[in-house]
Amino acid sequence: MVAEKENRGTTLCSEQQHCYQQQQLHHPQPLNSSRPTSNWYIGRRPRTAFTSSQVNVLETVFQVNCYPGIQLREQLAGRLDLDEDRIQIWFQNRRAKLRRSLREARLRLVQTAVADLRVGHEVIGQLKVKQDERSDLELASCLQLEVEEEEE
Repeated sequence: MVAEKENRGTTLCSEQQHCYQQQQLHHPQPLNSSRPTSNWYIGRRPRTAFTSSQVNVLETVFQVNCYPGIQLREQLAGRLDLDEDRIQIWFQNRRAKLRRSLREARLRLVQTAVADLRVGHEVIGQLKVKQDERSDLELASCLQLEVEEEEE
């Protein structure tokens, strides 16, 4: 039993070995693979590749209901030949994508508003300069009139 405890961290239990062997049968790795062969990959489910028709159906349903219940997910699973849990994960990821795009759109709106404010402040500043120049010209012409009146 002591030897078993010592070997736990370095060797695979019989269940893990079986999973690893099954994985190698179904997903063999080339000898010069750049993919690591650590225990993290043992028993990992392969990535689901959705077809364009599956994505189209899922997107259509998402536009109507972005939180489908278990019954709707199971119906979709049967119709699309996918596991229900993959459909659930697809909807979770799609909601996250929607939140991210909304956040980015709000950020762009704020950036545009700030840029417009800067332009507005610059225009106002330029108008003030022109107004000050006019005031200076008006003041100069008034002073000139006063000087001319005094000379007469």
